[in-house]
Amino acid sequence: MSTVVDERLRRLRRELDDHSRIADRLGLDLERPLRSLNDGYPENAVSLVGKLTEKLLKELWRHHDVEGDPSTKALNDLVKRCRPYIRSSTVLDALDDIRRLRNRSTHDGYEISDEDGLLAVRRLVDVLIWFTDTGSAALLGGEPDVAPEVARRCEFLAGLHVTLGYRQAKRFVLSPDTVYLLFCRESGMRLEYVELLLSRDADDLGTVLTSRGGELLRTRLPKLTRFVVVDNDGGAAPGALHQLLGTDFRIVRYDGFVDTVVNLDTHLAGFSGVVAPGDDVNGAPPGPRTVFAASVLSADPRTGESTVTESGDAAELLARLAGGSANVLVTGRPGSGKSTLLRALAADPEVRRFRFYFDLGLKPKDEPFSEYAARVLAPAMASDRSRAYELFLYLIRSGTALCVLDAFDEGVTEPSPGGFLRLFTDLSAVLSAESAVVISSRVSFLADSPQVRQLVDSGAGRSEQLVEQMYANGVDPSRVPHFHVVRLTEPEATPLERGLTARLDLAPGRPLAEILGTHLTRTLTERGRPELEQRLPTTLGRAFLTDRTVFSLLDLHRELGGDAFTDGRLDPASCVLAPLLRPAGPDHVAFAHTAYQELLAARYLADPAHREAVADLPGGAFLTEQVRAFLAGMPYDAGGADATEGDDCVLPAGAYLVGPAERLLVRRVTRPVLFDRRAVTVARYRRFLDSLDQDGTSRWDHPDQPSHITHRPWTNRLRHPDYYENPRFDNHPAICVSWWSAYAFAAFEGKRLPTALEWEAASRGADGRLFPWGDAPDTSRVNCADTWVGHPVTTYQAWLRDFAGEGVRRAGANPADERPGNRSPFGVLDMVGNCWEWTSTSVDDPAEAVICGGSYDNPMRAVQTSTKGIYRKRGGSNAVGFRCVEDVDTGDGSATARSVSTTEVEGTRP
Repeated sequence: MSTVVDERLRRLRRELDDHSRIADRLGLDLERPLRSLNDGYPENAVSLVGKLTEKLLKELWRHHDVEGDPSTKALNDLVKRCRPYIRSSTVLDALDDIRRLRNRSTHDGYEISDEDGLLAVRRLVDVLIWFTDTGSAALLGGEPDVAPEVARRCEFLAGLHVTLGYRQAKRFVLSPDTVYLLFCRESGMRLEYVELLLSRDADDLGTVLTSRGGELLRTRLPKLTRFVVVDNDGGAAPGALHQLLGTDFRIVRYDGFVDTVVNLDTHLAGFSGVVAPGDDVNGAPPGPRTVFAASVLSADPRTGESTVTESGDAAELLARLAGGSANVLVTGRPGSGKSTLLRALAADPEVRRFRFYFDLGLKPKDEPFSEYAARVLAPAMASDRSRAYELFLYLIRSGTALCVLDAFDEGVTEPSPGGFLRLFTDLSAVLSAESAVVISSRVSFLADSPQVRQLVDSGAGRSEQLVEQMYANGVDPSRVPHFHVVRLTEPEATPLERGLTARLDLAPGRPLAEILGTHLTRTLTERGRPELEQRLPTTLGRAFLTDRTVFSLLDLHRELGGDAFTDGRLDPASCVLAPLLRPAGPDHVAFAHTAYQELLAARYLADPAHREAVADLPGGAFLTEQVRAFLAGMPYDAGGADATEGDDCVLPAGAYLVGPAERLLVRRVTRPVLFDRRAVTVARYRRFLDSLDQDGTSRWDHPDQPSHITHRPWTNRLRHPDYYENPRFDNHPAICVSWWSAYAFAAFEGKRLPTALEWEAASRGADGRLFPWGDAPDTSRVNCADTWVGHPVTTYQAWLRDFAGEGVRRAGANPADERPGNRSPFGVLDMVGNCWEWTSTSVDDPAEAVICGGSYDNPMRAVQTSTKGIYRKRGGSNAVGFRCVEDVDTGDGSATARSVSTTEVEGTRP
């Protein structure tokens, strides 16, 4: 072997000798891998390191009572299951390297080099260092002379310093309550030391030091690296302790020692001083603490059944949940007080010993959370800024920390279930069975993303991607506490609305858009730049649609012009928008509340030409539900699709808002389309039945229609066997017909099925409303489960309890024109509820098609204009019908609809 390799082997041998206690206790021969390397067999060395690591992990498994028998587990499984019990990122990385090298060494054709063998031993040393230097009872066993609480504190403080790059140099047990620890690390060409005297009682420490004549204190270590860590400061102890210590030691309470490493008060002060809209000039809400009412959705850990309970004080509820091992998602509409609650929670020292707050609305979308958290925490570090994130994870895994993640929905790279899943996966490192994570989001992604919902509910359909990432981050998914979903009750006016109404001296009861607009106008008028308001939608409003919410001062100067700053000074206070902004880093700002920029985005979209431009944005526009809600309340410019909304059932060509609340899109309908006013009825379908061939097919069939398809209804599935014969059902929707039959019927009438895009656009209108009639739920306008049970159905368990039995037996489809209030902006009736409707759109599987609108057996929350499902084309259901459309020939290619007759609109043309 080379001289360099020989020297490294000698160094590793010396380092392995430091861990003889673990080796003797577990029967480990740490010399064997080195002998194999010395004899020129690196593959044997890697294999032996793997076996030694297996022994260590099996002992760790048993110590923590992990479910199962570790003796039958291979290295990969041992690493995965033991990760949640290891607080050190260095150890986790070392285990990954050992596992990777071990897997390679057993793979035919892969040559293991001396360097691979040395790396395996080096990583084994890193694993041993953690357990030896922290004095962990997991592998070292207990120390009978040390009180359990003192041993636990020693392990915590030792782990803290190992995380910061130190190694334990000395450890002396002076008494059951007093331990001496010395740590050192290399820093360039010099060594740095930290010396700790840890004791639960100052009197005991004084007695120990007196009995030893102060010999432990006779060192030349720097003053600021010497600490006495006690439960009290020794104020009631004899003066002998102070005389012995002199001025060389800093006396620190155990609960306050972490403050010498990271100043969490500095970290938390970064958000506590931010003035929120509606607050007074000191940043505190006027008057006493605002009480937020809330309801909490929790899942029973044994049965998985969800229950909803009411709370009159959301702050008290959050403090109680965060004080235990619980994770919480707080949802509510903009301005409902989510951030106020979360900031107060993070500032409360009674909740958790360590508290961290991160505003994900300020995190660049392409920046991993680890880098963002490190950047935010770095200014609070006394030193070692490069280790800020490792320290944060260590405290999280210690079970003593609260992590508050505000504006989760603003931190996603894409506002879709997949986007929420990716961000949740990136954040999975902060989840543990001991700590608490509180998240705020306008979108209840835990309920709306099946993968995440099933994960936190311990369901069988967990996302493999998320589970694997959690294991990789040292988190056992089975030990993650369930999430509680806290929904802030909708008050008559949100805290944001109340605060701004009082500040601006407005009459109560005004809509949020008007309040924010008034604040914008007054701010610019008071600063002498009222004309600037007209430029804001095309600059800052459009910027929101491209996912830009943080701006440098140079950005604002370039996009708004020099007149956006007073006196020619390029600083935040000189910007004319300063009262509406908050700091977002050096020389960067963001709106004090996202709703301001969302209002500007809605104003931009109110122009049809702008919507057309947004439809062409690469990757699509960044839209939120609040932008849509603002847009729904705005008047529109003349021209385009907006001007032609009426009663002729024609969907004009143009750009429309479509998609669910968490994934709103702007999509273009390229040509005008005439919709049937009502769903196809039994009477209409009966005429089609009369034209069928003897085998139930027709000359209008789809060319890809499978054999053995008949267009006659599935009478054995009909709840009323005489549905197609009895005249009393003539005006009811045609149901229990397959997609192939719906296609053939449309062709029979010289029409076609609508695309899912056309269907949703016709239902929502140009303003993207939630229901055909507007945004307010109204059970009198729609046939759904809530209508049949007489009250809102909020959870799946409530649906099973209140509707699935007697309710579902009574419920069914109503006549197609029974609810005239269920009318879209274009005059199309009954597009949500009653029956799902087939569309011509397939997504992944050509044997399936998209259905829209929901049906009589869905709750109100699932019969919206964006409601979609997937159904097999061969299927037939009492809850699935259809309607037809035809393209409008304008002659000149314009979007102006031709005049149509009543019979054509009704779909009764023979």
